[in-house]
Amino acid sequence: MAIYPTSRRELRAPHLIGAAFLGYGVYWTLKALLRRLAKSIYPQALPGEKNTALLASARLNSSTSPTAVSLEEVVEYDYIIVGTGTAGCVLANRLTEESNITVLAIEAGESDAKQIMSRIPAGLTKLWRSPVDWSFTTTAQPECDGRKLEWPRGKMIGGCSSINAMMYNKGAPDDYDEWERLGNKGWGYKDVAPYLKKAENFRQPKDGDERKLSAEDLAQHGRDGPWEISYSSQGEVTKAFPDACAAVGIPKTSDINTDRGILGATAVQTFIDSSGQRASTARAYLTADVVLRPNLKIASGQHVTRIIFDNGGSQPRAVGVEMAASATSPVRYLAKARKEVLLCAGSIGTPQLLKLSGIGPAEELKEHEIPVVKELSGVGENLMDHMAFHGVTFKTDKDISLHYLQDPIATLPSLFQWLRDGTGFMTGQASDSFAFVRTADREDAPAKLRANDRASGPTSADLELIGMGLCFADHGKFVAPQTSGYAQISSVCLRPESKGTVKLSSNSIFDAPVIDPNALSTEYDIDLLLYGVKLCIKIATSEPYKQYFKGWYRGPFHPLDWATATDEEIKAEIRKSCETLYHPMGTAKMGNGPDAVVDDQLRVHGVAGLRVVDASIFPTALACHPCAPVVMVAEKAADLIKGKA
Repeated sequence: MAIYPTSRRELRAPHLIGAAFLGYGVYWTLKALLRRLAKSIYPQALPGEKNTALLASARLNSSTSPTAVSLEEVVEYDYIIVGTGTAGCVLANRLTEESNITVLAIEAGESDAKQIMSRIPAGLTKLWRSPVDWSFTTTAQPECDGRKLEWPRGKMIGGCSSINAMMYNKGAPDDYDEWERLGNKGWGYKDVAPYLKKAENFRQPKDGDERKLSAEDLAQHGRDGPWEISYSSQGEVTKAFPDACAAVGIPKTSDINTDRGILGATAVQTFIDSSGQRASTARAYLTADVVLRPNLKIASGQHVTRIIFDNGGSQPRAVGVEMAASATSPVRYLAKARKEVLLCAGSIGTPQLLKLSGIGPAEELKEHEIPVVKELSGVGENLMDHMAFHGVTFKTDKDISLHYLQDPIATLPSLFQWLRDGTGFMTGQASDSFAFVRTADREDAPAKLRANDRASGPTSADLELIGMGLCFADHGKFVAPQTSGYAQISSVCLRPESKGTVKLSSNSIFDAPVIDPNALSTEYDIDLLLYGVKLCIKIATSEPYKQYFKGWYRGPFHPLDWATATDEEIKAEIRKSCETLYHPMGTAKMGNGPDAVVDDQLRVHGVAGLRVVDASIFPTALACHPCAPVVMVAEKAADLIKGKA
């Protein structure tokens, strides 16, 4: 029997009370969301000032290049940092710790604090091909089906640390010891380990989290540095990835960031902070109190067009820079460096600016009518990159996959959760488990790969495998149908034989350079990736993954049936869809040979007052994700500059 209210008052009261509670709930949620959003977008102090006229001296643009004489009456600083990327932010902080040192840091982009997708860890792919990406493209690569490869690079304060996948990876001791064996004194593992630790503020997982480190492992991590490191949210499938690796003979390890080396399968440590936000070097090192230091000035939205030299001594000396907002700007700005110019523009920008300033291969400079200041044939050579194949993808249950994060509508609840309290899967980056393998140690590896051991030593690797809880292809632009869940395992060539170049396209900084990585140009590189794909297939069909594996996904970027694919079919697929893992390095290598650009103090050979501090100085490819090593290079460089190393 239905019971009806006896009056309109009885009818309305419960509904009014419910509506009031609902309205208050909506109000509270929106208020919390807006408060967090405002805090994310507008922190206490935004690094970078648009009014460069307050920081440097204006000069009308003309066909006459500035000289040392042009700097006689301009604003001067002790040090000028060109580029506030991963390394530049570290240098800006460490140098200005001493109040008597003045620094001007120059950034072509703007503040990363304005980019909400940079703050949201899972938003990284939305930054690529946006105004905060240099959006570089390589030349057509013959061994990659003639494709021009996309090379995202961060164009904002924080650089690539503000745009990358936040994977924290110190590198193997043998990799650094190799640098020292090549003649780079002070760059062995014993020398760089204190700087890796100095940067770090490791946050131990809570009790009950199986990723919690032992006291032995924890002792090798820094606990009071500025850069917050821990573990991010992890999907169910990728939690099982280390067990699946163990099933095919890749041992599980508790921590690949210790002096034991990098080998084994484990969860990924990340630079995602306790508030659930990306801890770029901008966020870690350029905090509000640092930005407000009176001895630090940051000019944003300015491209350094050339380094200015005084050629009156026994060797050229860097004494300042010229910068401009755009190619058509009628005004150029000049700033003088009393002590040094510090070049931190990355493995693409650094060799480009060196050449535009007259330092590089003489023949190339003359081709672009650039006066030769110092001939250094190695500038722009030795370009190394980690090539990756993301194609081994299988279907899994939707409720355990993170693939929904690629759907703008399905992502909304997770986005609201992140905005409200900084938790949930938006605090992760999907690539949350990985393994490092030394092929020479594997009995199932082809004999020719085992014989050609390119790992730097027994603690290092030549192959990486990455576990993901979604389908990732074409830099995230391709999205598989949301009708299923997906998981994926990628293989990465860590120690490539292939090396490429960065050359000038013109004599203007506003024209992108010609990037030719020469990808997969050797038999070793393609064979290494082929072997990696076969390992991925074994892992995906191993016993620990049996409960998750629902058949191979076959789509536009994943056409093969991996159960029946031949070696030649796999090689063809690798060439058709392999991509960079976003790790260019080596284009201003450290060393003493004829192709070296900087010495072991990071000083440019034959030039006074000029150092390079970024991944371009790597003499050989580190077998790891290089963000932490770049931070280490900058930490060590700061001490070298201050005479403390």
